[in-house]
Amino acid sequence: MRKFGRMMGVAFLVAAAFSAVVQAEPGTQSALTASSGQGAGHVLVSPTAKDRPTFDVQVEVNVRDMLPNSTFTVQRRVDLNPDGVCTSTTWLTNGPITTSEGGAGAQHFEVERGAPFVSGVRFDVQFHVIGNGTELVSDCFTVTVK
Repeated sequence: MRKFGRMMGVAFLVAAAFSAVVQAEPGTQSALTASSGQGAGHVLVSPTAKDRPTFDVQVEVNVRDMLPNSTFTVQRRVDLNPDGVCTSTTWLTNGPITTSEGGAGAQHFEVERGAPFVSGVRFDVQFHVIGNGTELVSDCFTVTVK
């Protein structure tokens, strides 16, 4: 019984360590709320050190309660003044996200950029998911290049 308890303790520690690795840094995620149409969701931005000293980030977008069997476009806008207020009017396309029969969808994107996105640079970003009369919008949040 003691050996089983130790094995469970080790398994718990490994699981906890893995969870800590895959979680986003505080402030690098946001709910997606409908400004028009229907639906809701979540966006998670996880900068990596892959292209250090330049920028590499993993982006996860999840939506629900959307129009079933439909394709939407995921876009982001970047503001190089990291003050928590996104003022850029230029939306860059990440790609499509397609919903299931139940109106849910998920998509993973990888974004890589060079200068001025070098280690230590901070910037604001905001996401939206648009199409079929729907727009879901995230908060504007600050990301730091690793």
